[in-house]
Amino acid sequence: MTLCAGMMLAGENLLRNGSFDEGETTALHWEAADGLTTFYKMEEGRGRIVCLDTLVQREQALEWAKAFKADPTLKAPAKKPIAPDSYGSIGGNEGVMLDSELIQVKPGQDYKLTADFRGDGKPFIWIKGFLTHPKRKTLVDGYQTRLEPGKPSKTEWRTFSIGFNPTAKSPRIEKFKVRLYAYWPNGLYYFDNIRVEEITPEEMAELVTKRGEVEQ
Repeated sequence: MTLCAGMMLAGENLLRNGSFDEGETTALHWEAADGLTTFYKMEEGRGRIVCLDTLVQREQALEWAKAFKADPTLKAPAKKPIAPDSYGSIGGNEGVMLDSELIQVKPGQDYKLTADFRGDGKPFIWIKGFLTHPKRKTLVDGYQTRLEPGKPSKTEWRTFSIGFNPTAKSPRIEKFKVRLYAYWPNGLYYFDNIRVEEITPEEMAELVTKRGEVEQ
């Protein structure tokens, strides 16, 4: 079958490297992991996965984030001791996040976000949408929604999905990205197989009725 320019295959993942497996030392098309709060790890049977650690002293996490942004070649420091239930952690305050590259929006299109997850708490997987500021001509926030797993497991990988449409109520949205995010309780949060697919209005309606449920 020959595809016309711009036509998507059914079920095609619009998010490049949603499995995190592309790239030798880090995952291509995603932010670099800082080695203190964000990690790319190998898991047998899955390949590369993302791990977010929210049990990191807030002051240390913020200082390291600033240093790492200035020089990503720096070696991450050892974690400073902190009580497991301390609100002085980064998890008890700003939380930890890792972003994908931007995806071009198709006006009016319904989408499906899917993710595999296990971990010590309930994460958010955000869709962050952007539009061009009319005067500054830079991208600014204009839309957001989130996948919040209904019944995550600490040890068992489970798959969750939501439907979303960035331009349904915000027609000026041009691009969006996926943000993996974890905060409280303090602990480790694992992500894999992030997918963004175009879906039909019928599929969208079904997802809305099942929002947050375990898919498999």
